[in-house]
Amino acid sequence: MKKRNKLKRKNERANDLNYVIIKDRYGKAFIRKAVFSRMFLTFLIIAVQIAVFIFFLLRFQSNLEVYFGASLFLSTGFMVYLSNCSGKNEFKMAWLLPTVVFPLFGVAAYILYHTNGGGNKVRKRLEQVKKRTAECLIPKAAAEKLLELYPEAEGLGKFLLESGSYYPHENNYVKYFSSGEDFYPDMFQAIRSAKKFVFIEFFIIEVDETWLLLLELLEQKVLEGLEVRVLFDALGSPVASQKKYLKYLQNMGIKAHSFFPLVPFFSTQQNNRDHRKIIIIDGEVAYTGGVNISNQYMNRGENRFKYWKDNAIRIEGPAIQNMMALFLQTWNIDYKGEEDFNHFINYPFPKHDFPGLLIPYGDDAFNKEDIAEDVYLHIISNAKKYVYITSPYIVIDNQMQEALIFAARRGVNVSLIVPSVPDHFLTFCIGRTFLKSLFEKGVNVYTYEKGFIHEKTFISDDKVATIGSVNLDYRSLFHHFECGVYMYASPVISDIKNDFEETLKDCKKMDLQAYKKIPSYQRMIGRIFRIFASLI
Repeated sequence: MKKRNKLKRKNERANDLNYVIIKDRYGKAFIRKAVFSRMFLTFLIIAVQIAVFIFFLLRFQSNLEVYFGASLFLSTGFMVYLSNCSGKNEFKMAWLLPTVVFPLFGVAAYILYHTNGGGNKVRKRLEQVKKRTAECLIPKAAAEKLLELYPEAEGLGKFLLESGSYYPHENNYVKYFSSGEDFYPDMFQAIRSAKKFVFIEFFIIEVDETWLLLLELLEQKVLEGLEVRVLFDALGSPVASQKKYLKYLQNMGIKAHSFFPLVPFFSTQQNNRDHRKIIIIDGEVAYTGGVNISNQYMNRGENRFKYWKDNAIRIEGPAIQNMMALFLQTWNIDYKGEEDFNHFINYPFPKHDFPGLLIPYGDDAFNKEDIAEDVYLHIISNAKKYVYITSPYIVIDNQMQEALIFAARRGVNVSLIVPSVPDHFLTFCIGRTFLKSLFEKGVNVYTYEKGFIHEKTFISDDKVATIGSVNLDYRSLFHHFECGVYMYASPVISDIKNDFEETLKDCKKMDLQAYKKIPSYQRMIGRIFRIFASLI
């Protein structure tokens, strides 16, 4: 009998969709990510350009002067157009080389990247949703009065208030988690205790054993009558985003939604991914940080890196209101109906007797603002003693680079922790060229040697910190939907600082000698592709 029951359970497990996916954990995900990646499309366009150029060279040699004359006219006109466009020079520079060498297809590629009819529709819808969530919030005058109590944070607070209705909040309890192993048990326990609803938003949900632990909890909460929503990005979670799997989750009673589903070559929002990490439970507990849902983030089982260092925070208090608004905005971008936001935003969020100011904030590619970068720049420019930064990727614009260097040269201890091993190879190679520019000008650069570090953290002068999903690269700063929490005079800042200083024990300081030890091919790749950094 025992053998029969064991065999039955084994057969049920083998037929369960989750375990079928886990058996082929990487195959389909890799193919989907490759087909839909910007790199794939870029190299495909370049290959077409080269093929057409060779065709003209071989078949129309007598008319080459016409070809080159037309190319010169087109490239010159395009450069004049670019010079008069608004936007960062790094983006413009990235388009100059392809349009000079292959004008026709360079311009065609530019149009492909920038003509975004679907994006215009998303922008209008997002503006409507943001307006409706803002109408549920308290008058701005009350928020401005609160900011007056914190003069050093007042300027940034007013900026966040005006740019995205990101309200400042007092009376919040904040707990810091220095690893996925600490974060997951706490989050699981909070979900077990949920009585009303569970909202989850992640860039990556990998269908593996860690997700199954979470899914079991979510299924139980549905059976208890709770509302459960799960939002994940179609590119970051390619397997979970399949229609078959979405239907599987919906049949459980989970309201599962894939953010910007991908259509090859016709996905106009392909570059604008949902990179946020948000969990909200009953309006009483919320989480954010760098952690996604995967074995790797929990350091469970065999993974690509020997150790994955990440962090997160837990918030209890009125600041959850901002995070609720962010979640509802992304959830409702392509929602057909008109959800009652008052039910969740005007929620009786609990207050806790803890000092400090919290401002959860968001950023996206459609708001015509650089909110995430401006938060980082404000912290750097206002630092007096130190700025501690952790980021897995360093592919930055001139403004950010000069801000870091200027802070170091005026006597601020600017210390930056980055990975010593690549997660994304090309981004890693390009990032190394930026690191050289930084440590040569006085910025302390440290490479994490224990494994891979994925944290996105700024800390300054024992008073200010921000944690969230925002990397120091073009994707996070300008293309993606992101989130973070700005903290001022909160007790948790000392915990975040202590973790940074403890992490330094697993790091090596980078200098010119260490840089020269980087394989020459990696440095060469980084220098060659640096001009395209804003497009990668």
